[in-house]
Parts: sequence; structure tokens; C-alpha cells
Amino acid sequence: MIPIQYLDATPELTSDVSTGTWAKLSWHEQFTTPARPGAQPTPGTAFAMAHDEDSLFFAVKCSAHAGQSQEALARENVQIQFDPERSGVRSGIFICYPDGRISSQTELEADGNEPWLGEVGYTSRLQSGEWSLVLKVPLSQFIHSESGLRRIHFNVSRLPQMAPDDWLCYPALENVQFWRPTNAIGEAEFEGADRLDAFAWAIRRGGRGRIYENNGERVCHQSVISTNLSTESRDIELRVAFTKAGKPPLAQTERSLNVGAGESCTERIEFPVPDGFNHGLVHMSLHEPDTGRCVSENRFLVDSEQLAWKEHFLKRGDGQGGYTCHAAQQQVLPQYERRRIVPYGLATMDNGEVILAATAWPLVPGLPEQTLIAISDDGGATWGEYIVLDGIHQRPMMLAYLGQGVVTFESGDTTRQNRMYSHDYGRTWDESIPVPPAPDGQPLGWEGMPLIDRDAHGNAVRIAQTGQTLEGAKPHWTIHNYIRWSEDGGRSWPRVDCPQAWRGSETYDGKTYDFGCGEGSLVRAANGDLVAALRTWAPPQFTDHPYYVDCLEGTAVSISRDDGDTWSQQKMVFQGGRHHAVLLRMPNDDLVMVIIRRIDFRDGKLVSYRRGCDAVISRDHGETWDVEHLYVLDDFPHCNGDQWMHGACGHMSSTLLPDGSILTGYGNISAGGVLIRW
Repeated sequence: MIPIQYLDATPELTSDVSTGTWAKLSWHEQFTTPARPGAQPTPGTAFAMAHDEDSLFFAVKCSAHAGQSQEALARENVQIQFDPERSGVRSGIFICYPDGRISSQTELEADGNEPWLGEVGYTSRLQSGEWSLVLKVPLSQFIHSESGLRRIHFNVSRLPQMAPDDWLCYPALENVQFWRPTNAIGEAEFEGADRLDAFAWAIRRGGRGRIYENNGERVCHQSVISTNLSTESRDIELRVAFTKAGKPPLAQTERSLNVGAGESCTERIEFPVPDGFNHGLVHMSLHEPDTGRCVSENRFLVDSEQLAWKEHFLKRGDGQGGYTCHAAQQQVLPQYERRRIVPYGLATMDNGEVILAATAWPLVPGLPEQTLIAISDDGGATWGEYIVLDGIHQRPMMLAYLGQGVVTFESGDTTRQNRMYSHDYGRTWDESIPVPPAPDGQPLGWEGMPLIDRDAHGNAVRIAQTGQTLEGAKPHWTIHNYIRWSEDGGRSWPRVDCPQAWRGSETYDGKTYDFGCGEGSLVRAANGDLVAALRTWAPPQFTDHPYYVDCLEGTAVSISRDDGDTWSQQKMVFQGGRHHAVLLRMPNDDLVMVIIRRIDFRDGKLVSYRRGCDAVISRDHGETWDVEHLYVLDDFPHCNGDQWMHGACGHMSSTLLPDGSILTGYGNISAGGVLIRW
């Protein structure tokens, strides 16, 4: 553990580290070449760390190696990396040069980078045969999640002429990709850490800023979230400035806040946007009211590009092996804290808004997803800041608008079963009730779209949804499929059916397999029939495949003509690779089935490498489906070698908009949440 020594007086920011305060610090010299296990330290490089309650100081001194020219020494750089969260998710990297130049940014483990959170101090000195530097970083720029700063992860590397064989670093690295956050593996501890309790704050933006027209003028709306990480309520001063690089602030504001212990406060800030604006920065900071001392700061880009609907084309099969193109619109959902979005539910509400229920994928595998809500007042073109359901990490399935501002969804997990309600069009979620298990005692899993029967005023009078229980391990699951009914908005389910028509069997290689359908969607056709689109089983020839995955499962349709008492035998629409079906009844009474295409699969073979989502239409109340004229809503190539059956997309939703168009969302492994309006 490296100590970050406490200084009772702020040191002079000087490049001469051979005298004064700098000479009295503890210097560390165990620098080795990366990717050389057991390598002996190379002399000539050392660093020290200190703090004065306001800033972290990082000093480095470098001596020329044997045979190294002065010119080569002048071309070196030192790269210093900090991870105050000690999570490996992101870290600050500072590239320091002998001529006084420095660059800084935040590197993200999930790829990409962001601007560093604020201004830093830097000085360097190049002399004959040596050079030295001092970096000063305000502690207010260190993102952390504790009640005060205690420890950080770090790494420091010396790069002579960018020659890999000459790199030196502390601590030892297993590889030379030193800029990745996971390589900030050294640990340092603040001396006098109790003095840093004032920094128990975090400030961040609440979603991407939106630019509006307001009385003929353009304004930027931005939410700022201030979080009190301490164990007591605190007063704080919020300062926000809107700037362009190298120019005075275009606008600035100050607000006084009181934030409870462990709580967050969201403030909506509005800035005027000047003519010709392309991009700028919002700098936000929190200050102690009495002293003005900055205890947390952050900054982020504001761009004139609003990332709303963009040009898109979907393809419709022509029945002869080709396609015709049709204009549509597409966008990618904004990320949440650099995390990609998976849209599990879309619903159109009677106030003209569209609500989205989603999760944010974790940046680090194994961490939980975060449940989110977003609301659009313009048909999905733009979305408000994400509403974060604190402490909720479930996949929000079976999203339903029940009328009178009531929205509900159910956990899609089989580990924690609950249903949540909002009574204000999705703004707050103040009610959660447990969900009963299936009749066999197993937890029910859900995904799809529920049936919603409504009265003349648009209020739900009955809902029904399909799901399944799983026993055993894949690929030999025992699946029991169910449909259940509620007349009180999902609070109770007095009727639960297990349709035998939804089971089936197939024989392959002399062995008969019994299968059951799983998740699905329901819709009431114009003739009163109930139509179910059900996720079926994988073709039996893949049951014992070493890379078996449920992406091979298909979609079948079953119809009830007696309000769900009995169901027809399944009709296979897609044998495998397409599922997560959503059913919509159009104004002309056609039925539309929207499905994920995880594998383009036909007659037991891979047809193409295209993944994405498709749609088919029924013009006879679900009896037949026009597969020859299938709509390709979106597609992209993907193949993971021998594991070709693993999809790169999944989970989807659709809703009918007031103008008769369809809004579809699905999860794409590279882009995140993709929306298509068609």
C-alpha cells in the first residue's frame, strides 16, 4: 500500500522536486517492464504522492538510461492513471510531457473516453540527463462512492520514445495495454483520510441535454443530480456554467440545496443557446456554503446534434426471393451512465405520451442490470431523462397501461417475483406487490405483451399473460406453459390455465422429445378470437449440441374462439431463431407480429448471418401469416465462429402510435436499444 502523504501546507507547484517539500516525501522506485513476470526493477524512475486536503499531488522524476540521448529523453512521456472508485469501470489518465504539455481524459472499460472532469495543474522541467514533473488534481474531481475519500487505485508508466521494450511502470503490469482502466491496479491510501469527509458528494448529469425552441429562441434543458454520500443532511451550493472552449461562460447559475443523508437531488437547468452553436461544455460543481470550497465537480459535452429520428429503410419480401425498400425512421436510445439500454416494454398512454421500460446493461459482467423508465412526448423522437428505480434491478416485463395514469410491469426474473405500479403516468413507482407462483409451485417467467381488454373509456377491465416455469437444466428443461387472468390490474390472478394444446412432441434420431411453449404475447382479433404468439422449442437435432442455446427457439400461433377456454393446436410460423413475439391489432384490423431474429434459420440450416428484427402480417385474424412478404425492420451481420447459433440481439417491444404507425424497440449487442418507427 502506497501512502498519500498529508501536507499541512499547500506546496509550491514547482518542477524542481529535489528541494523543499518534494525532497522530504517518500519516493518509490520499483519500476519494471510490462509483460515480463519476474523482471528486476530498472533504476532511474521514481514517484511520490501527497495531498493537502484539497488536491492530490503526484511527482515523478526520470533519469536518462544508459546510452539514452538528450533528444530521446525530451521525447518521453509519463502516463498517470487514477481510479478513485476502485472498480475498473473508468479511470482518469494524464499524459505528461517534458516540455510542459499535458493531456487528460477519462478512459472507460466499456470502450471510449470522456473529457476529464475539470482543470488540473501541471509543471515539468527538462535538464541534462533528467526530467521531472508535478501533477496537481483537485480532490473534487475524484468520483467515488464512499463517505469521503479513503483509497484509490493507480498506475504510473514511463514511455521512452514509445518503444514497447523500454516501457516502465509501477506496479508491474501483465500486458502493455496500460491505458485500460483495469490496469490501475496499484493501491494508495490517504493519510489523514478523516480530513476528507467534506468530499462525500457526487455530481453528475441526469441524461443527455435537450435543445428546444422556446418563444423563437433555442434553449438547452439539462438535469443535474447532486448526491450526498455522507451520513448526515447537508447544505450545499450548486454552481453550473455553460461554456465554449477558451471563452467566458455563455451562462451560469447558482442554487442553494439541502440534501438528506444518502439522498440525491435533481435540478433542471435551462441555458440559452446562441446562434451558430455547435458544441460546448457544462461545468457543474458543488461548494460549501460558508467557505466556497469545491467538494465535487464534473463536466460534460452539450452537442447541437440531438440524436433523434434519422433516415432508415426497411425491406419487404416480394415473394420471389427479393425485397423492396420502404422509408422508415430509426434511432439509438441514449445510454445511461455509458451503459447500453435494452428496451423490454413500450406502451402508448392516453395523455399522448409513450412510456419505455428498460434496463441498462452493466459495464462489468456479473453486476446487476439497472431498471429504468423513460417517457417521450413526441412519439419516441426524444426522451426525457431516465427515471431510475433505485434498488430495482429486474427486467421489466409485460408493461401495460391500465388507464387513468396507471402503469404496471412485472419482474421477468425467476428469482424475485413482484409487480410494480405507477399512478402518475410512469413518473414515480410507489407500489410493489408480490406475485404468486405457478400452480406447480415454481416461479413464473414472463416476456412478451399482455392481452388488455378495455371498457369504453379505455380503462383495463381484464388482462391476461402467458409464461412458463422451468425445471432442470438446459437443454433438458421441463417447461410448463401457463396463461393467467386478472380483472383487477394484476393484483390477483384467480384463474390460471395450462393449455395442453401448447405442448408438443417431435421425434429425431429414434428419440421422441416432449416440448412445451414458453413466453408469448396475446391480442384480441377483430372477430373476437384470442391469438397467442408463443415461443417454441429448439429443433431437436440441436438438443445435444455442445453450443446449444435458446436462440434456436421459434414461434408458433394458437387461437381461442371461446375466450380462452380452449386453444387450437399450434401452427409453426418460424421453426427456429425468431421469437420474443409482440402482437398488435392495426386500425384496419390486420394483425402484426414483430419478432427478434437471433438466427436466420430455415429448414434446419443457417440461411444468412443477418440478425435483427422482423415483422409479418395476418389479414385473417391470425389464421395465416404472410411470411413470403416478411418485413425486415433492421438487420446486421454477426457470427461467433463455431458458436454461430449465439444471437447478438434480443428482447423487444412494440406499440401502436396514434397516427397508425408502429414504434418498435429491440436490444442490439453493439448499439444498445434501437428504436424503429415504421
